[in-house]
Amino acid sequence: MNTDFTTVQSEPSGFVTVDTPCGKIEGFRGKEGILTFLNIPFATAERWQPPEEIVSFSGTLPAKAFGPAPIQAEPDPFFAERNGDFPHVPVSEDCLNLNIWAADVTAPKKSVLFWVYGGSYIMGYNYKRLNLPENLVKAHPELIVVACNYRVGVLGSLNLSFLDPDGRYRFSNNLALLDIIAALKWTHHNIASFGGDPGNVTLYGHSAGSNAISHLLVIPEAENHFQKAVCQSSYMTDLGTVALDTSEEIGRAFFESAGVSTLSGALSLSPEEILAAQKKLFAVRFGGSKASKLFSPVQDGLTVGTDAFERLAKGEFKVKALMIGGSEGEYDQMFLKMDAEETKASVIQRNTDKKVTENDMEAFRRLHPEMSDKEAYMTVHNVLGLRLGGEWIARACCSHIPVYQFTFRLRDPKEGFRALHGAPCNYVFGNLIPKGSPEKLTEQMMDVWAAFAGSGNPNVPSIPHWPAYHPDGDVMAIGETWNLEPGYWKADFAFWRERFAENGILAGTAD
Repeated sequence: MNTDFTTVQSEPSGFVTVDTPCGKIEGFRGKEGILTFLNIPFATAERWQPPEEIVSFSGTLPAKAFGPAPIQAEPDPFFAERNGDFPHVPVSEDCLNLNIWAADVTAPKKSVLFWVYGGSYIMGYNYKRLNLPENLVKAHPELIVVACNYRVGVLGSLNLSFLDPDGRYRFSNNLALLDIIAALKWTHHNIASFGGDPGNVTLYGHSAGSNAISHLLVIPEAENHFQKAVCQSSYMTDLGTVALDTSEEIGRAFFESAGVSTLSGALSLSPEEILAAQKKLFAVRFGGSKASKLFSPVQDGLTVGTDAFERLAKGEFKVKALMIGGSEGEYDQMFLKMDAEETKASVIQRNTDKKVTENDMEAFRRLHPEMSDKEAYMTVHNVLGLRLGGEWIARACCSHIPVYQFTFRLRDPKEGFRALHGAPCNYVFGNLIPKGSPEKLTEQMMDVWAAFAGSGNPNVPSIPHWPAYHPDGDVMAIGETWNLEPGYWKADFAFWRERFAENGILAGTAD
């Protein structure tokens, strides 16, 4: 086995067997003394078919080594090193496994934090170093953490309707979501055996993981299996979903780039051939009825409805509390080597779907005199691409349930640039903490996330009181200190609101 793959876990120091409804599962006491159960298969799936939940194991399942990741390209070495990822991981189409971490398996009714990784729906897996939860579970033994794999890229989302008249592959557009739902169902049925409370499950996701969770809020198959959610830095709004006609364009383009014309031809492709054909898709500009990313969930009318955001606005969901936020410098790394004028031009080019003009850029710069010119321009891209989506979700939901909004603004202690995409995760999980970070920040963020997972309220004694959100209301700014920012979104939301189709839906609410 690749040594890069195994170095993340400490040598097992004692084994423990748990008797679950699925059968016996043997894990070990790993890093920080946390009981660890790895590579538990929760479902099986044929290529481009929905998952089938595994209901029983034969014998005792050894759960002592990480399982394969979904099929994906190897990460860029620079970003792998920077993010603490492994440069090489075993991959397989047989990847539907989950991991569980618990301080013990005897104390019942532990809150369950169900982690969903990000990666733009083209990469990611359930044991990235940054997101390993041993430090969090050690600090909060009342928590149990679950992390599942889901399929990514064209293996997680591919429209096959033009070659599938009988509808055998009708669910192929949204396999990533269906995989997560299958893992939630397995967790619901089995987590009590590990000391978890199936009636107190909180989803936490970053980037594509957050996007997925925002869709799951209104998917009936999912909504009975979790009660709270933390969405960080990507949402169903705007570019977060793919229109059905766009997905068909993408499907046809994949077949063309792969050099196949039949389903049987596509089913015979090797993973390497699939990845090579998938890579070509990023050079194609797709039309369809709206701009979108390549592999976000598809509005297919089966798994994801065209009325998903409208259902949020009407309160047609079962989740009891939400926490929503992101980093102030989300995508600043795209522009770090550009000057202000180059950044402005790049942002305009990247946001043609919003018809962003130079006049818009200058008006937004004047709206934020506290920012440098370059930071104001970068903020346009961050807000339109990721951050404002959370505000739309918050406005849609806050009249129905408690919603808590945060913005992570801690600048990199070494380099000084604004908090990048995913920066809160270092502190929530207690991994790869940058040198020079505030001494108490990790403890505070662990406490806040654990409190929310337990009760749906993030308030703890070590931070200022954090009120539930209302439109144009208070947002918790997390950085060197924790400070409430009154009206944090008021000016930006008013500035951009007409560029979003969701505006028409909220127009009739108490917005």
